[in-house]
Amino acid sequence: MASPEVLIYGAGMSGLVAAYNLAREGHAVLVREKESGFGGSGMFNPSIHTTPLDLEATSEYIGIDITPAFHPVGALSVYLHDLRIDAPVFMSYHVERSSRPESLDALLFARCAEAGVEFEFERPLEKQEIPSLPPGTIIACGLEPAAYDYLGIPYEHWYAWMARGEREYNNYAWMWLDECINEYGYISFCNGIYYNLLFAYGQEVDGEAHGRYRDFMRRVEGMEEEDWEYIHGVAPVVAPDNPRLVRNGLIMCGTMSGCIDPFMGFGISGALVSGRVAATAVTDRGKAEEEFDRFTRNFARVFNFKHEVWYRLRERVDLLEDIARILGPERTMQLLVQALRAGRKSSAIPGFSPLSCH
Repeated sequence: MASPEVLIYGAGMSGLVAAYNLAREGHAVLVREKESGFGGSGMFNPSIHTTPLDLEATSEYIGIDITPAFHPVGALSVYLHDLRIDAPVFMSYHVERSSRPESLDALLFARCAEAGVEFEFERPLEKQEIPSLPPGTIIACGLEPAAYDYLGIPYEHWYAWMARGEREYNNYAWMWLDECINEYGYISFCNGIYYNLLFAYGQEVDGEAHGRYRDFMRRVEGMEEEDWEYIHGVAPVVAPDNPRLVRNGLIMCGTMSGCIDPFMGFGISGALVSGRVAATAVTDRGKAEEEFDRFTRNFARVFNFKHEVWYRLRERVDLLEDIARILGPERTMQLLVQALRAGRKSSAIPGFSPLSCH
């Protein structure tokens, strides 16, 4: 006989991983989602994301073989203004977020359906119902600002120009750094579509910055893009102590838990592993807290490095470009490889280092 029902708000990556694991353990699970179907927010998706990930270890940890949805990156270019650096691509993958059959969401939703998870769509989290939610309720509302406000979760605003469409140029990505924004522009191509984003934390991305990025695209990558949208959201990267598994007696999951890389904003792997941790928290809160602390143990250190060191360097992309030109492509590549290897040992990206999944 099934255990009492477990309620989950959010049918994104983390909510689906949590739902599947709970259903597999014999719980009756109901997932409520504000959108009309699975596949994430229509404001952001379909989208393609490039992410570092230990695919085998993460699949093992969450109990779902996610390898069909992830595609090895063929090439990755990092641009300092117009200077191109061919970055290492080991343990880097493209993944699609959408309701299309090729997406990670479709794979996770199918597994949940097979396990007997029930869904209510067009059913958002409402502020007035929070005090009466049963213990063990999981909140996995992604980047929804209202949910953060309801639960008192500190967050940073982000702003971005976004473009997406169809293109057969697959398994390539670039990242563009320029003084005009405090984060970066990036594009990912996979599954016959692309996703292009120019974003910043805590500041609007003005027309001048957007124009510089579009000019770079035309001049260096030979790509024209006219159909842009200006979007806005929030993310829990405003303080070194943002990560928290439980708030107001409710279990946080995915981005809302702060299980996100504070340096580059990678969130795919954090969403997946935190879904498994949230499922554990329903029946064993102590073990789940230990796992959550293990995954987020480097968050504060990486957060402080970004704010105290990296943001100062970001103001001098011209200096970084000069150094890279002096070092030359080969030496610059060697330093990138060394940095990635060191990062795997002390990463703030859950699921990136094999040590964090075993």
